[in-house]
This record gives sequence, C-alpha cells and structure tokens, in this order.
Amino acid sequence: RHRKAEFALLCGMCDLGNIWSLNEVTNAITRFADTVIATAVNALLLEAHTAGKYSLTDPQNPASGCGYVVLAMGKHGAYELNYSSDIDLIILYDPETAPLAEGVEAGTFFVKLTRALVALLQDIDEHGYVFRVDLRLRPDPRATQVAIAMKSAAIYYENMGQNWERAAYIKARPVAG
Repeated sequence: RHRKAEFALLCGMCDLGNIWSLNEVTNAITRFADTVIATAVNALLLEAHTAGKYSLTDPQNPASGCGYVVLAMGKHGAYELNYSSDIDLIILYDPETAPLAEGVEAGTFFVKLTRALVALLQDIDEHGYVFRVDLRLRPDPRATQVAIAMKSAAIYYENMGQNWERAAYIKARPVAG
C-alpha cells in the first residue's frame, strides 16, 4: 500500500509534467500491478511452503513449477490500466503439476490461496488498498470457485463458452505463477 502511494505520486508527476506519454503511463501502471500480483503470489506460496502444505522446488523462485497461474484480462492484459482501473483476473491451477503436500486437496488449497491474494490486494486498511480485483471473467462465475482447474476451464470454453468469453482471451496474459 505504501509502494502504491509512492508509485501513484511518481506516475502522476510524470504524467502531469508530460514526461511520460499516455501509453507510458498506462504501461507503468500495468507493470506495477503485475509486480504487485507476482510478489503477493510468491509470498503466499512461500507461506504455504513454510506451513508444510506446499513443496516448493525453489524457495528463491516460488512461482517456478507451482501449478498456479494468474491471468490478466481486459485493460490489465492489454497494458491499458489507468489510475482508477480495477484488475480483471482469471485464476487457474493444474492439480497434476502443483507440488502439494500429501493430503492437501488442490481445489481447496488454490481457492484459499486466491482468496488470500484478493484480500492482500483489495482489503482496505488505514493506508487504503492496492487494487480492486474482479474475478467475474472466469468461466461461469456464479457456479464456479475463484480458482479453477485448467482442465475444467478448457472443457467449459470448448463446450459451453460464449464467443465473447473466448474473445476476452485476446488480451489475456500470465502475470504470476
């Protein structure tokens, strides 16, 4: 939250002073969001590793081989975030490659991890929030959890997905995991 405030000041000054073009401003805001998300995911994976629920192959690089991916969608995916943008994310996991500890169920683990990620980003405290998060672009958001198995998402898009849902992936890109 402190870094967000510092970044907003820097970005605003460069914007108002015509040091950065509009494209440079939106690109900087987007890259900041990418960094924040990746840092939060790494911290959460490291925390799960320390708690014995997850076996990181490389604690120095928690996202390596983690079986979890955060996809940026919409403006975020297209490097077009502005000062008031929320971030549209789709969270997927691969239960076959995730290095979960014995007895840990993938769906439950990754749903909790995703909820913790969203809380880190958007819960408001005395310093505000980092980014508002929208997870509603995921497959059938009224009926699915906040993190979805990759295979289930692929089946959904292949069999039931609407054209607009598939088209949304034109701007999609991985930002963490």
